[in-house]
Amino acid sequence: MRRLILPALLLTLSLPAAPTAVRAEQRPTFVTNQNVTFLMKNGERHSGTLVYHNDANFNLSANGQEKAYPVNDIAVVEFGGGQPSAQELSQLPTSNDPPELQRHMVVLKDGTTVRGKLYTIKQNSLSFDNEQRQRRDFELSNISRLYVSAPGARQLFASQVSQGSSPVAGTAGTSGAIVVNAAQGWADTGRTVRRNQRLTFDATGEIKFGSGAEQGATAAGKGGDASQPTLPVPQSGVGALIGRIGNGKPFAIGANGTVSMPAAGRLFLGVNDNELSDNSGTYTVTIR
Repeated sequence: MRRLILPALLLTLSLPAAPTAVRAEQRPTFVTNQNVTFLMKNGERHSGTLVYHNDANFNLSANGQEKAYPVNDIAVVEFGGGQPSAQELSQLPTSNDPPELQRHMVVLKDGTTVRGKLYTIKQNSLSFDNEQRQRRDFELSNISRLYVSAPGARQLFASQVSQGSSPVAGTAGTSGAIVVNAAQGWADTGRTVRRNQRLTFDATGEIKFGSGAEQGATAAGKGGDASQPTLPVPQSGVGALIGRIGNGKPFAIGANGTVSMPAAGRLFLGVNDNELSDNSGTYTVTIR
């Protein structure tokens, strides 16, 4: 008896084809709305509009022409300009071959630093996998710098890195006090705390959070300026001393008082302001 093989043949032909790799020309291209500067490992600087083709290059468009720069040759992508502080540079991994989720570092305009690995760059934001393996999107307009190579950045900014041992922001002076510079973002206290650990803070000094005659504050914050939704801690006055555990949510500290730590990890101090570039002055903080 003859066997019918036609149905089996039809079944074979109806199976979906194996997926094929997406060709390079099919990868999405994003022309961002940001002018940036590439700081190359060899010291060169190149500026233009950032373009990303989801490949091994970052591109710049300038004067109607686009040029590709290998990511491996780039140390830093500057979005906001200005020199990084010694405190900021101290957040970079010290290894020349850091773990995958410490390979890159994003610095926001409020001084926040996030270590992890770049996932992609889109038109108005970048996607970033942080050390906790959480994927986060950051608006390009809120970014100051993207560190692509920690060893390359340390070499470019060797003079600032060497200042990290002096009692500027985030370092202890001879009295053990922490100096918090209002213009330099988060200051590392050198302390690793436990969740619910109670610490007592005493902060002295005055800062300016702008150039106006009335734009001064103590660590308690500027009276009458509380509940501003754009501040890191909206319920505290502008200029107030605030804290953060690792890359967590900022919390209020103030001039004098005992505060229960909201999480476990490294303790950082800062000022309650969303624009640090026009700030001046310092707070001197003792912790016990």
